[in-house]
Amino acid sequence: MKNKTSVWSIIILIASIISLILLVSEIIVVTVGMPAVQEAARQAAADQGLTQQEIDLAVSVAVGAVIGGLVAGCIFDVFKIIGGFLFSLKGRWGVFCIVVAILGAIGSVVSLINGITNKAGAGTIVTNVIGIAIDVLLIVACFKHRAENR
Repeated sequence: MKNKTSVWSIIILIASIISLILLVSEIIVVTVGMPAVQEAARQAAADQGLTQQEIDLAVSVAVGAVIGGLVAGCIFDVFKIIGGFLFSLKGRWGVFCIVVAILGAIGSVVSLINGITNKAGAGTIVTNVIGIAIDVLLIVACFKHRAENR
């Protein structure tokens, strides 16, 4: 097994590095967009005629939901990145890498659909499209590298 000289191994490694960059950019985008989330939640709660205490609670719940979603997504992305690194450099954890790459692609498609439905910014949609492309590339490379290792 010539793992480090395999073209598919190098593609998996590059896709994992790009996934790491996308993860960092996602964290930055969510952090920068947090005031907009708070304002939107505050406005939606105020439109319902809630008291100030209820408005503050609604804003806290919205911020908590965004942070919870970000943390869950980050944990999954970290698994995908670690799986990619292990499979590309060590030649192990191939099935794990394939499974998390497929689940990552599904998550990226759902994020893209949510972004389009919620009229997200162009940066978010472009990042989601790049994420889908990287996930599909990672899936193909993982299958090819696994076949190469057999």
